[in-house]
Amino acid sequence: MESTRSPNLNRLGAVYGLLWGGVALAVLKSLGGDFFTRMTGWYLLGSIPTGILVTRLLAGRLGRTKAWKVWTYGPAALLLGTLIFAACMLVVVAGYEFTQSLAWRGVMESFQGLRFHDSLIMFFWYPFYGFVTVVPIFLAVGNCWDLRRRMMPVTAQG
Repeated sequence: MESTRSPNLNRLGAVYGLLWGGVALAVLKSLGGDFFTRMTGWYLLGSIPTGILVTRLLAGRLGRTKAWKVWTYGPAALLLGTLIFAACMLVVVAGYEFTQSLAWRGVMESFQGLRFHDSLIMFFWYPFYGFVTVVPIFLAVGNCWDLRRRMMPVTAQG
């Protein structure tokens, strides 16, 4: 018997986010290097709020959309997700650099020492990697399809 309750969007978004964090790590792993092992925890940390935000932003719209429109939401969700992920990673990296800097500097010097320009390139590279590797586009469509299915009222699914 199916539940008539709407899903907990925070929990669902966190699960989606963790899964997408795994996708991001797999894309980076395919590019080579030791980045995968050094950044795994930080990527997963940045992916949770990303998943929650994207899920909350799209849940209402996807619950009311026609099935064929999910194909248009997938690429839009991927772009939105990669940009939000870049913003989350900007905050995570800045927080990490700030706390590391506190070991030999004061609070104000640590704030002044943050280098955001190094992290701003993520706003270009994350969407680029997401679309160039193609597979995340189909995963985003599938993710939107699943969210749409979960958001539709039970009577409309029958």
